[in-house]
Amino acid sequence: MRRAPFRCSLLVAVCGFLAGLVLFPPFPRAAGDTGEAGPLPPELAEVLAAKSEVYHRRSLLFTCTERVRRTTYREGRATENERWEERDYLFTRDPRAPFGLRALRTKPGSGGRRPLRSGLAMPEPWLWPRIFSPPVRSTLRFRVGHWHTTPWRLAIPITWISSGPTLDPTRITAWSGTIEVEYRTGNVVRVVAHPNFQERRIRQELARWLTAFRFLGISTAAPPIGREIEVSWDYEKDGLTYPTRVELRTFVQVAPDRRWTREVQVVEYTNYRFFGTTVEDHVPPLTWTPGGS
Repeated sequence: MRRAPFRCSLLVAVCGFLAGLVLFPPFPRAAGDTGEAGPLPPELAEVLAAKSEVYHRRSLLFTCTERVRRTTYREGRATENERWEERDYLFTRDPRAPFGLRALRTKPGSGGRRPLRSGLAMPEPWLWPRIFSPPVRSTLRFRVGHWHTTPWRLAIPITWISSGPTLDPTRITAWSGTIEVEYRTGNVVRVVAHPNFQERRIRQELARWLTAFRFLGISTAAPPIGREIEVSWDYEKDGLTYPTRVELRTFVQVAPDRRWTREVQVVEYTNYRFFGTTVEDHVPPLTWTPGGS
């Protein structure tokens, strides 16, 4: 009789293990992924590293308006829709910040004298091209897709896989995903990403939740929560694209193929204004062919 609790615990553990193997097969790869992940091909790495430096230099030559709105949901239905919050947005130099850049948000019309907190658990959208900077690129693995047409551009998807810690969601190395870059220009078109190791964690937590003991229909474990981000770069100025919209979505996974939206934060960037002297940047054209030279 004393062995009954042990047998019970063993049975639950085995059920959870089998659920992870049978019910939850590996998540599918992002569209366009080909082959095994590895270093970025040298022809791509050279051009995109140069483009990354262009984005870095131009980040100090503009200001814009950032508009933020949060919508909360309950079992997939919107329950609260906040008003848009507007703030002035620009980058300043800060050696303590990632890549030496810090986003300064201030109350509109204050002339930069009333700073505001970000309140956003995500990287600054302007930092995503730094994925291709040599120090960051060397820590990542890549899969390169095939050229395809977007509504306005010919682009190639490049999936990156990071193994960095996820404690600070404002760092790009805490995320893995796919970045689309434009043919010839190397401009960023779109970024879709999720926290590192999220798929594995959700699979394990979902198996635990579905096999957990339930009292009056209520599980003693919590369902897994995930996050994903999408960044659109739809504004172009002097041959360079700029981020225009970010959607940060938080969801609850309730089945292998079903999730509920919990919260959506939408961030828009408008009214770009440029200052300083723009130096012409010379970047080799991006014409790489998958499987060829």
